[in-house]
Amino acid sequence: MLVELPPSARRHHEHPITNTTRCAATASALREAAPYIAAMLTAAVLGFAQLLVIDAWGQRRGADLRDLLGKWDADWLTGIADHGYLRVPGRDPFESVAFFPGYPTLVRVVAAPLVIFDVGDATFLAAMIVSITSSILLAGGLARLVIDVAQRLRPWPLDVGTRVVLSVAATAITFGAPMSVMYWMPYSEAMFTALAVWALAAILRRRYLAAGILVLFAGLTRLTALALIATLCAAALVELWRYLRYRKAFAPARFPVPAVIAPVIGSVGIAAYLSWSSYRTRSAGGYFAVQDKGWGSGFDWGGSTWEWLQHNTIIPATDPNSIGFAISSWSMILAAALCAVTVWPLLRRRLPWQIWVTATAAAAIVLGSGGTMHARPRLLLFATMLLLVLLAVLAIDWLTRQHSWRLHVGVASLTAAIGLWSVLGFAASGHMLIDFDYGI
Repeated sequence: MLVELPPSARRHHEHPITNTTRCAATASALREAAPYIAAMLTAAVLGFAQLLVIDAWGQRRGADLRDLLGKWDADWLTGIADHGYLRVPGRDPFESVAFFPGYPTLVRVVAAPLVIFDVGDATFLAAMIVSITSSILLAGGLARLVIDVAQRLRPWPLDVGTRVVLSVAATAITFGAPMSVMYWMPYSEAMFTALAVWALAAILRRRYLAAGILVLFAGLTRLTALALIATLCAAALVELWRYLRYRKAFAPARFPVPAVIAPVIGSVGIAAYLSWSSYRTRSAGGYFAVQDKGWGSGFDWGGSTWEWLQHNTIIPATDPNSIGFAISSWSMILAAALCAVTVWPLLRRRLPWQIWVTATAAAAIVLGSGGTMHARPRLLLFATMLLLVLLAVLAIDWLTRQHSWRLHVGVASLTAAIGLWSVLGFAASGHMLIDFDYGI
């Protein structure tokens, strides 16, 4: 005979189970969120530290932090956000179209309520909000990306400690890199890189529609999105090959519609802007003619890069500009070396080809073009960051398989290497921003 418990007894009987379930769910959610929280905190700490260093360094040179953060291309981008294309005061109107609209448009949207409430320096403040927010989102994307890459290297799930270490290491490499100060300035670097990293994470998970949409917005932010579009095209070819290979199997594969249309979606942003800007500057020859005339950035198959390296790689450190030229040269050499070094682990299938293709394509676009050579540390930051992060994942994966003294020595060596990288990165960023006389 079944006896029904009274409501009060039922509630007393159910509470322990419910509370235990809730605690377990909360603990599970915290374990899942821990790598992302750690990555975002690492980015925030490094960004704050870098701005403190820049501020102290600038004050010794008689420069204000606001003026330092708002120089060079930052002045162009905030000017476009304020006045629109072809109307930036004191500038050649055609040259403004060299800057893609994603970042200044978002800055203008964020600045609108600040202007309504008469907040001083509203556009610059809005630009800093966009850059800082993008940097934090970039850190979260890096955590997702490195966890997915590391998980491919082993058949069992990664423990929470390993995921946190991976996230912190990737974030430290990125935000401690030379010229990483650009992530915290009114530049489009943080916004573009955040979109690109999340797009790559979506590609690795074969979520091609999401990747295509993210690449569309990346294409509205920087021309380097061509590297992402190339990766989407390669992924579409791979998916089509899989379909053709397995379509006669017992369980026929479905046609990869998302993978096929993702490159089309991803191309819309960059194609639309290039079409519009070329039309508006048709009297000057269109977008690429304006780029070549204003910055000499036409594609020359690496001729300008090679000529620069011949004369500026090993030079006497007689003045700040010579040091800046050398930093630019060695950033090119580092990017090319990383592309070459990562070929072997790529062929061994230790690295995802999707990230490697994006990084090497981005590096090829920069190294194969002319233009402002001393801006190369900034322009190559995206490719260098991706390849270094991949190598860090391989190093951490190797460390987790070691025991005894090898583990301790390996951890100490990796920590010291990332720390030294950050110190050199802060020094290079400060020198190029404060002591270097040319645009970055």
